[in-house]
Amino acid sequence: MAKKIRYYYDEDSCTFEPERVTPKSVLINVSTYVGGSLLLAVLMLAGYFFLYDNPKEAYLKQQQQELVAHIAQLEGQFAMLEEEVDGLHDQDNNFYRSLLDQDQIDDGEWNGGVGGTANPASSADPEILKDVEERLNRLYSKIDVQNQSYETLFDELKEKGEELRHMPAIRPVEGRIISGFGWRMHPILKTKRMHTGIDMQASTGTPVYATADGVIRLARMARGGYGRQIEIEHGTTDFVTKYAHLSELLVEKGQTVERGDIIGYSGNTGLSSGPHLHYEIIREGRKINPLDYFYGEITPEEYVQLRKEAAVENTSMD
Repeated sequence: MAKKIRYYYDEDSCTFEPERVTPKSVLINVSTYVGGSLLLAVLMLAGYFFLYDNPKEAYLKQQQQELVAHIAQLEGQFAMLEEEVDGLHDQDNNFYRSLLDQDQIDDGEWNGGVGGTANPASSADPEILKDVEERLNRLYSKIDVQNQSYETLFDELKEKGEELRHMPAIRPVEGRIISGFGWRMHPILKTKRMHTGIDMQASTGTPVYATADGVIRLARMARGGYGRQIEIEHGTTDFVTKYAHLSELLVEKGQTVERGDIIGYSGNTGLSSGPHLHYEIIREGRKINPLDYFYGEITPEEYVQLRKEAAVENTSMD
């Protein structure tokens, strides 16, 4: 195969002359080709790094995305844990500390101080990690405060065990509150008067329980609208409980009872507009709100619901 001859136009002679290959022309051609290739490669590489992450950055971004997704999954569980701890705190303040005549945990102490962690956040940490760590520190602090509170209450409980058995702490019947403590319209007398106890829903024949250990000081049909009633004197605690409008009495004066014993059955005797139980607590001669002494068997959520039911200013049952 004949070698291909390349021509160029010679302006001096105005003719096409055969191209003469010299070392200089070869060097120029090679330099031009290599330079153009390098320039193209540099432009392509620059475009790649501009439009795409390098492998290390891509890996770090993927790790960060996975971390954020994992934190988002844990967020719900973390919020539930915070709610549980706050619920324990509310139960402690509203039930146990009141029961043991202890001061409530101060809000500043509960929401204050922050406990330490093994790896404190640095200024380079992602913002989401800082937020999680701050919440975790607050949670550690609250748990420490609550543990200290339980230790104090446990020591107090050991000292006051006998006294606590004589303190009202459960519901006398398994029924909702239909009229609370406070000023209410009387259903029969049609006048607004102080309702000195709570009315609890209970059909005739529902078991009525003693709410604490004590001695029966009254069990009879009484005057004044209470109908058949029972009063229990609870030892040296200065508490007396009253159970009114009963259909049947199962105890008599002087008898000793324990918390949870069935002492009678609910009814509709006396000045009553329908079957229910009227329940009162008297401390040192003064009638107080029985709802504040339902410690033994309800959760904070149930307590809040009972407060809502009792707060409705309606017509009482007696």
